[in-house]
Amino acid sequence: MDTPDPTHRAQRPGPVAALAALRAGHDRFRTGAAAAPTRPGPLAAVFACTDPQPEPAILFGGSDVFTVRTAGLAVGPAVLGSLEYAVAHLHLPLVVVLGHDACRLPCGSGDRRVRAVIATLRKRSLLLDAAVRSGSCAIHGMSWHGSRQALRSVRHTDPAPVRRAARLRPPTLRPPSHPSPAA
Repeated sequence: MDTPDPTHRAQRPGPVAALAALRAGHDRFRTGAAAAPTRPGPLAAVFACTDPQPEPAILFGGSDVFTVRTAGLAVGPAVLGSLEYAVAHLHLPLVVVLGHDACRLPCGSGDRRVRAVIATLRKRSLLLDAAVRSGSCAIHGMSWHGSRQALRSVRHTDPAPVRRAARLRPPTLRPPSHPSPAA
């Protein structure tokens, strides 16, 4: 496999800039403005449901995105491999999990499903989790609301045990406890 060009990574925006560019593209989509000039290569990876909805590139105003779609946002080896490729080899700074209201599948793909998929991606992919922890990539949830013809961010919520575990330090890093002198 070819080694990626090291300058290729330097040309990529960070996660915040990539999300801002996607939001600006969505504003162009909503107002009917012309598509932005194309960039060399995709701006972000988008994992979306296969249900009929506008294509992610259209939703983001013509932005070049690396798109992976499955029914109900089902996460399997092909999805994980594709998203890991986008982050590790294309050096994409952002993965958007794109759900939508009124999903016709039993598992749905609304806000709750988007949050669950984000947790699943991080749990099942050490590479994606490490990229998020290092700050080289972000995973952001969004939901398409067809009745309003608009995207909105899905609030991220970590379960309480995950928040508590993030605050814990391994036993070897805890300061030694000294017994108090007996009186």
